Order: sequence, then C-alpha cells, then structure tokens
Amino acid sequence: MSIKFIMGKKSIEIAGPGVDGTIAMLHKAYAFEMSTFHYFQYVAINIEGIGVLHQGFFEERAKEELGHAKEVSERLMQLGTNSTDDPARWEKENGVGRLEPSRYLTLRSAVEKALEFERAAISLYNDLSNATKDKDHGTYELALELLKDELADEQTMEDILARLEIQDKK
Repeated sequence: MSIKFIMGKKSIEIAGPGVDGTIAMLHKAYAFEMSTFHYFQYVAINIEGIGVLHQGFFEERAKEELGHAKEVSERLMQLGTNSTDDPARWEKENGVGRLEPSRYLTLRSAVEKALEFERAAISLYNDLSNATKDKDHGTYELALELLKDELADEQTMEDILARLEIQDKK
C-alpha cells in the first residue's frame, strides 16, 4: 500500500509560480519512463539471436526505468497530482512517440534504439533541472539524480555498440 504525500501550502509556495510547468515536465518524464520500461521489458522477453545471451541486461534496464517512473510519480504526488495510468497518454506525452519494440529485437537494433532513448532522457532531465534550479529544490535534486543515471546508461550503450564491431587487425 502506498501512502500519498501531498506537500503543504508552504512547500508548494516554495516550488514557485512555475509549478504547473514543472508538473507538466514531470508528467512527460513519467510517460517517458513507463514507455521505455515497456520497451526494455518487451525486448528482454522477445530478443532474438545472440541477444538472448543479454536478456538480463534488458531486464535490468526495465527495472531501472520502472524505478525512475516510481520516483517521478512520487514527486508528482508531492506536488498534489497523480501520474497517469493510461498507456495511450504515455505514448502522446513521452516525447519519443510510439516505441514499437517488436521492430528492435536483434541485439544491435535494440541497443541502438535504447541509445536514442537515453539521449532523449538526458535532454529531458537536463531541461527539467535547468527549469527548477534555484526554484524547486526537490524536483531539481530528482532531475539531477535521474540525469546522472541516464548519462551513465548512454555511456554503457555506446560501449556495447563499440564492442559489437569486429575489428580488422591488419
């Protein structure tokens, strides 16, 4: 059972007059995280070829994205609203559109698509941190934490793609 915590009047006041914009950005972040959770979970279950050796990697990414969604949802509740439970809204609000994970079931295509998502997340959390810096410290700290995670994930995806290439030793 989850306990809903709504910020007091003073806390919402501290979040500032731009709290509606912050809430909109958090809704986008939640939609993004839930969409990418679904992508990674689907790929983990259905990946083909040599990718089956890396199912656990995609399962871990799914778990991480779901954890991010939970953190964003908790912040939304603190700001007096709830995240949406409608996957159709996730697709509309996520900033990356329809993900279609069934199109990316080889190891290379799955990681290349994941890299696109990591870069979109970096932009999203960078924008959120810039919008809330010196205004809404709770959201700012969350944005920085998630930005740090996404930066590390981007590096991981780039490293995987670099290692998938067969080097010519001539």
